[in-house]
Amino acid sequence: MGFRSVLWRGLSTFGYLGFLAFVVFISAGHARRADAAIFQLANGGEIFGELVNANRTDADSFVIRSYSGGEITLAATNVLKVVPQRPVEIAYTKKLVQVIDSVEGHLQLAEWCGKNRLKQSQKKHLQHVLQIDPDHPTARSLLGYSIVDGKWMTRDEKMRSRGYVRDGSRWVLPQEKELREKQKQLKQAEREWYEKIKRYSKWLTGNKRVSGREHLLDIKDPRATPALIYFFAKAKRQENVEILARALTNVGTAAAFEAIVSRTIVEANDDISYFCLELLEQYKPAGAIAVYVDALRSKDNVKVNRAGRGLSFVGDSTVVRHLIRALVTQHKFKIGKENPGAVSTSFGGAAGSKGTGFVSGGGPKIVAQNMRNKEVLGALRSITGKDFDYDMGAWNTWYESQKPPEPKINSRRDED
Repeated sequence: MGFRSVLWRGLSTFGYLGFLAFVVFISAGHARRADAAIFQLANGGEIFGELVNANRTDADSFVIRSYSGGEITLAATNVLKVVPQRPVEIAYTKKLVQVIDSVEGHLQLAEWCGKNRLKQSQKKHLQHVLQIDPDHPTARSLLGYSIVDGKWMTRDEKMRSRGYVRDGSRWVLPQEKELREKQKQLKQAEREWYEKIKRYSKWLTGNKRVSGREHLLDIKDPRATPALIYFFAKAKRQENVEILARALTNVGTAAAFEAIVSRTIVEANDDISYFCLELLEQYKPAGAIAVYVDALRSKDNVKVNRAGRGLSFVGDSTVVRHLIRALVTQHKFKIGKENPGAVSTSFGGAAGSKGTGFVSGGGPKIVAQNMRNKEVLGALRSITGKDFDYDMGAWNTWYESQKPPEPKINSRRDED
């Protein structure tokens, strides 16, 4: 049975559904006026045509002029819906009822559909061409096929044959998709923890303080780390800082401990700082020493001393050399005011400093000063049990004396 006869059979028996997949069904009631429409029938069929009696009432029959020719009269109860058609859909339907069921006929209609952006209809006609001629190159190409290892394959089939899988709109290797899925799950869990910890942190300042504290200290999930770090950094009240610091140690990730270390370097409240340092001394987290050693090279003299204090809690013999180098460090300071002609002197500057600065007119000046770092000296004393004050030469001499002697090598051959 040819394509044309199949189409007519579908139209005449109200059962044709094959070639009009582009139709979007809407849940409207019977239309009082529809010049051109799809008439959806109670038995599941459809008729494509024009409503002749456009001024009919709900009880009147439908008189339909079919695109394939002739008029059909249907009782109102036989028509479920009337779906108006766009002009391009009307034009396509009229061409559809006249198409020749051949390769050429379907290719021509597919080309027309492509120009008029009826992609789904174009695809159906190209697929019908392949039913007639499975190796038709034009239809295969337009449907996205190419020859791979002597076989026609779509791009999807080609990618699957190479071991790729779909991840949304992208083709990726299975391992990458698995990794992306894990990352999505991690991000989702982190978002959920953020909302929970935000709520618990608010409870710390209200009548739910005890409950908030218990919930925070019960957290063990590493995925809670980013949220805990965020609210720990924001906390100002000492009691709240201590609760969040303990929560971070309970989670125990490297990032959690690094957040505690970082706070001791920037924290101006000594009580908070010493609490965090005692936690670090208890847990001795890997990586803490490296953060403090790096801070010893800071341009900010206050941070240098806080790093030295930190090393007095978590440092060991491996940091002695770094501490010696940081005993006295040079820092730059701005001296003077924006007042041309003024004269200003600076003798030593900050406590523990050595050096003199002199400013004469022209606004503020930048001077360099050598600063003695009390906390660094304290760390050296604590770790080594020695005290050479700020005498870096004496410290270096002692340090070199602690190195094991080089092994002696006997150049003579042993004789029997």
